[in-house]
Amino acid sequence: MTIKKGLEIFCGVTVLAICLLIIFTTNTKTLQALRSIDARFLVLSFFMICLSWCFDVMRLRVLTMAVGVKIPFFHGLKAILSCTFLANITPSSAGGEPLLVYMLNQKGVAFGKATAIAFLRTMITMAFFAIGGPIIIYFHHELLSSIGLKMIFDYVAIFFAVTVIFFIYLYFAPHSAKRALDLIFSNFEKFKYFRGRTSRLRHSLLHIVEDFKSSLKEFLQNRRLRLVLVVFYTAMMITAQFLVAPMILKGMGCDIKVLSTFIIQGVLNFLLYYVPTPGGSGVSEGVGYALFSPFVSSYIIGVFLVIWKFLTNYIWTIIGGLIIVKSIGMKHLEEITKVKDSV
Repeated sequence: MTIKKGLEIFCGVTVLAICLLIIFTTNTKTLQALRSIDARFLVLSFFMICLSWCFDVMRLRVLTMAVGVKIPFFHGLKAILSCTFLANITPSSAGGEPLLVYMLNQKGVAFGKATAIAFLRTMITMAFFAIGGPIIIYFHHELLSSIGLKMIFDYVAIFFAVTVIFFIYLYFAPHSAKRALDLIFSNFEKFKYFRGRTSRLRHSLLHIVEDFKSSLKEFLQNRRLRLVLVVFYTAMMITAQFLVAPMILKGMGCDIKVLSTFIIQGVLNFLLYYVPTPGGSGVSEGVGYALFSPFVSSYIIGVFLVIWKFLTNYIWTIIGGLIIVKSIGMKHLEEITKVKDSV
């Protein structure tokens, strides 16, 4: 999928989801709630999401310092917001990491080490939801009362298991992984279209596997204190981000326990992994509606979800896109992603 196509799908599905939420959930009470909203809580919500991004940059800097490179805070922020833009317009949010690797490499981080950093950043965040999501669901199974949510849970759980098995295999059996790659490319060579085109790709991938193994091993064995700090910053990042929803609801006069919103968001984030739409667009709004609706009044929930998604997602996707246009350029971005796909 091209970047342009992904952006079109993201915008189209997002606008459609917003329109459906507004059309089916608003009435005269909604307008009254909007007039009486406490703007101080919206400001506080914006502050919390900004704080969340700061924690994200801080953990990225810890990871890069572990390999001997100290990136400026502003460059780290640009890299993460740019990564967010690309993640939100690609299926399963898979496009962000290659761009992050490229931007880290621009500041002197070797490609293999940048790959390990991008991997750790993603997997540590995923681990919070991979562990927390099922635990929450075990104690609050009523959150999956609908068949649709149960199907999404089963789908995500299977892909989580496959991902964990794959990376364990890659880490503990790198030689076997190399043989598997050799076998795969040997089979590709049998096809006329791929004949003679896979040798460079095979060499690059085998080199990446070796760099990935050594870099990841260094992080896990020799940089444990830094890894603990990264986990701490990740926890702070998630906490700050999760506080946005209860702040908005409080500003709209809705009494809901902060812990309840944390539980809902933990499950929501777990369910959104591996969603095939760009950045989970459409699905995130629908699943968010299904999870929040038992706790939030029907005439408020649509507007709440739009404001919440705007503060936590939409605005940062726009800012990330503007950063890319100014500092990288969309044509160059296409070239970068093509290179990453072929290396």
